[in-house]
Amino acid sequence: MKINQLRQQVLTSGDSAMLIFSDINIRYVSGFSGHAATVLLTHEHNYLLTDYRYFEQAKAEAGQQGFTVICRDRANQSLPALITELLQQAQSQRLYFESEHISVQQWQAMSAQIMQQSQVSDTIALAGSIEKLRMIKTDTELASMKQAAAIADQALANILPLVKAGITERELAIELDYQMAKLGSEEVSFATILLFGERSALPHGIPSQRALKQGDLILIDFGAVVNGYRSDMTRTYVFGKADAKQQQIYQLVQQAQQAAIDKVSVGVTGEALYQQSANILLNSEYQAYAGEGLGHGVGLQLHEQPFLGPDCTTLIELGCVITIEPGIYIPGWGGIRIEDDVVLTEQGLEILTQTPKTLTEL
Repeated sequence: MKINQLRQQVLTSGDSAMLIFSDINIRYVSGFSGHAATVLLTHEHNYLLTDYRYFEQAKAEAGQQGFTVICRDRANQSLPALITELLQQAQSQRLYFESEHISVQQWQAMSAQIMQQSQVSDTIALAGSIEKLRMIKTDTELASMKQAAAIADQALANILPLVKAGITERELAIELDYQMAKLGSEEVSFATILLFGERSALPHGIPSQRALKQGDLILIDFGAVVNGYRSDMTRTYVFGKADAKQQQIYQLVQQAQQAAIDKVSVGVTGEALYQQSANILLNSEYQAYAGEGLGHGVGLQLHEQPFLGPDCTTLIELGCVITIEPGIYIPGWGGIRIEDDVVLTEQGLEILTQTPKTLTEL
């Protein structure tokens, strides 16, 4: 179990404990998908602390994973007081905490009370431990991600017939989001990026009232969510006949993506993958317009470790789901990006996002 992996890595002595504050990390270790919760791991117990708003949900989700769920009376007991009481019962002396997911002010106040009223004598900031565990997906996690990718593939196929002159970016984006929901997506993986013409040069642009015209590039970056796990895919089309420049840049980006995909293997670094793509984009006449980085891990969050770029020393392992998404973005002209989710399995590399990548003229 994931919680056992975390315990083996962090709680190496009987007098240690750990506090988890991040909603995403709490969901990862406990299964609880709500908010307003804190996880406390002691030598013998897994506690999930919440209030009346999420108590029943927490019992149903985290209780199945062996967590003791405690409903805090917010009117009569502060969170630091409850944590202190549990640490005192466990006789914990060393307390690890997620330093990236609590403010300095909050931690100073909480730790002062804990150290004054319990046996804890040492607090240790812990950053990235759970995030590293999250890099490697289990078969169950992968199944959810494959389903999310399949929903996105079908939703995109469903809206392509609606691409007509005069439709706006916003209208088409709303329809895409609706199709994903109709097919079973819990929510959108992130705010859908759907841009026409020169606006496709905005890597993270927001859909507007810009209407579609003949010759426009159409850039669509979106994803679905199943059991909290996300997909992330980008496809670029041309409305009407693609001109020579559109064809040239599309082929360039496609070559850059395929070069990186072909390099994915156990033990390769994120920097090495980035370099495969960069060798093509940065040696082209469009080098000044190449997007920075190559991709990122994806899972319960859209952007997870590893972050593929020139400084990424993280090694790719079996079960690691990453995006490969090179792009060229030329202000005033437009942008072309192609993105897929890929994973290394015992059987080899698997591409989760299946929508065709040929330059389609709609």
